[in-house]
Amino acid sequence: MTQEERIHEIRQLLNQKHHLVTRDLANYFNVSFDTARRDVLRLTSTGQAIRVHGGLLANNQENVPNFLTRNQIDSPIKTKMAQMAQRFVHPNQCDFIGPSTTLKKLCELINGIDIQIVTNSIDNSLELMQSRMPAVRLLGGKIDKEHRFSYSVTSLKTLERMSFNTAFIGTSNVKKDGIYSNRMSDSELTRLAASRAKQVVVVAEQYKFNSQNTSPFMSIPLEQIDVLITDTPLSQEMQSCFSPSTQIIPVLRK
Repeated sequence: MTQEERIHEIRQLLNQKHHLVTRDLANYFNVSFDTARRDVLRLTSTGQAIRVHGGLLANNQENVPNFLTRNQIDSPIKTKMAQMAQRFVHPNQCDFIGPSTTLKKLCELINGIDIQIVTNSIDNSLELMQSRMPAVRLLGGKIDKEHRFSYSVTSLKTLERMSFNTAFIGTSNVKKDGIYSNRMSDSELTRLAASRAKQVVVVAEQYKFNSQNTSPFMSIPLEQIDVLITDTPLSQEMQSCFSPSTQIIPVLRK
């Protein structure tokens, strides 16, 4: 059994029991304690569960935890993904950076670079205020407090008049035809920002490809993605859903 298969089954067990012990997982899957511990770290470091002494806890009843929960987790995997995304940031450009805990880390990394950033993320804006550069335009509107982004019709009209070198986008769910959001407003704004960009870079951990959470609103089709940054390599079946020209970059090896 691969780690991805174990992770999927552990998530199902968490939904049933809400608390799992690392040693019990080792016995359940007939693997070493170190292997079970790595599975636990994989789940907790990506925000899919809460690490406790000797095991892990479910953080809610969904496969993808909310932004506030994920934001409190210092994930080395998200940091690696943000560092990879940083390679697509170049001085003297104008980029869009959407709401995402991984993209918040990207904003930490690009402080001091002479670029222009447009965002509707409250947390991105706060991170980008740590130095004089980049220049930042925060799109206004009503604030979604749970997901910490703003939205308004005026913001959409502003985006229609802009052009970006790169749009950096997060997502709550990746399906075989596109990336999805659980908020229509988020999806609308993301779709428009991506359409105004020369290049679209999406960040999405592997668990978002298998999520059963409710994310009914497509942001953009997979064929519109130029670069996908993820944690572990995709299956051949999933890779085939993307355009042959899409650059798929896993930051970890299986």
